[in-house]
Amino acid sequence: MLHAMGEPATATTQLAQTQLWERVRSGLADAREELGRLASSLARAELVRRRAAPGDLDDLAQEAVRSTLAYVERGGPPPTDLRAFLKYRAWGVLSDHRKRQRATPMHALPAEAFERPDPARGPSERSERVQLLEALRDCRSRLGAEQRQTIELRYLEGLEGEAIAARLGVHRNTVHVRVHRALLALRECLERKGLRGEDAQP
Repeated sequence: MLHAMGEPATATTQLAQTQLWERVRSGLADAREELGRLASSLARAELVRRRAAPGDLDDLAQEAVRSTLAYVERGGPPPTDLRAFLKYRAWGVLSDHRKRQRATPMHALPAEAFERPDPARGPSERSERVQLLEALRDCRSRLGAEQRQTIELRYLEGLEGEAIAARLGVHRNTVHVRVHRALLALRECLERKGLRGEDAQP
């Protein structure tokens, strides 16, 4: 059994941690599950401590677990202090997540996702536009309720992040996360329909 949270690592616990690491590398399923549980627990605690948005905790903790297991399976050497290493991995996942949020503009969703077909366009152009709009509306309908509500507030009502956050009672970062994920989901949905994400640009 690995030492309790907050207890300093001893030679015995370090040996246990190294053995767990090697068991995961050797492909033992029970060891993988044990490390996954430990990584998830420590990641969640670290994410809360670093004030990650509550709505992101599950996804970020899962990403920390995935990245940790991938690192072990790539042959990464066992850390001196496994718990400190797992907390650092969680911090790295959160840091990368926040960088992606800052890099994703709130206006990235095309207005065409919500507009009506324009009868003034030529028949060929109008047909392509209708096809694109129908595809976008279908993709939008497949979004989760929270993502769909958030992007509709942003692009139908024209609200900014702060106003959406106030309307929904969530943190502004949560709004950005929902918009970011909705955009990714819409692009992936369009690609599955044989359309490119850039086809939706004005």
